[in-house]
Amino acid sequence: MLLESLFAGETFSGRFPNPSFSFLNTIKQYINEEFSEGDPVVVSSQISYFELTRRMKQIRTRIYEDQSLKLYLFPLFESFDMDPDDLYVDLFRLRCVPAGFHMASGSESVLYIHRDPWYANPENQINLWIPITLVKPGAGFAIYPSYFSTPISNNSHLFDYSHWMETGGFQASTHSRLAEKVFPKPDAFPNDPHRFSVSGDFGDYFLFSSHHLHGTEENNQGFSRFSLEIRLVLGEAIRNHRGPKNTDNHSTGTTLFDMKHIKTGEILSQDIIQNYVKSSALL
Repeated sequence: MLLESLFAGETFSGRFPNPSFSFLNTIKQYINEEFSEGDPVVVSSQISYFELTRRMKQIRTRIYEDQSLKLYLFPLFESFDMDPDDLYVDLFRLRCVPAGFHMASGSESVLYIHRDPWYANPENQINLWIPITLVKPGAGFAIYPSYFSTPISNNSHLFDYSHWMETGGFQASTHSRLAEKVFPKPDAFPNDPHRFSVSGDFGDYFLFSSHHLHGTEENNQGFSRFSLEIRLVLGEAIRNHRGPKNTDNHSTGTTLFDMKHIKTGEILSQDIIQNYVKSSALL
């Protein structure tokens, strides 16, 4: 079963099934309309950071408000043998990484290698990475598979999800308390001979466990890359505490209260969430 393979550290890549292409085309349309003066991958690397964040906020708002988008994903999830009636998802996160972004002041935190559970995400969360524009090898993100079941010293004990949300949450670019944010990272750079880079183009996807150690790479391809990230959990896996075991995560709080049923918008019950969090905590 694909889910068990993901929980064991395997990764999967492929192409969107035809019925799901409306999902991709809609998002690409939103990007093209917001950067209508030229090619978005070029324009987004030439405008100011302030202007880029303003436009990206506009696009993200349209994605959040378009309830029909989720429906187009059902064929893809079903091809993974995942039941949409048991799927819970976080907000879809559209990212734009301009060319040479890593040279800008304050960009270091974007490059930090991490596991998503260090940010209070569930250990059995699955990540779906979707390139909306061309992402060349070495300009996407890297995975360090040797650390899937091997702990690495890190500062996740400093991360509290409540504080994170009070200071802007995910993808915040402006907030009065932004400087207080804690970005978890390893205490030393991981040494992994099996490290590999994830890349792709429009119509591709990459599926992996959020428990993997991974991180954004420098963008030296000469133009921006746009990608969408979907974080999801299966209700059955949460209820039965299935998935990778916590190896080195000491963060507090949980994003599960923000993960909503893909059809109804409901969240898992408080008891189910708290039982899962308690079972995943490192003593």
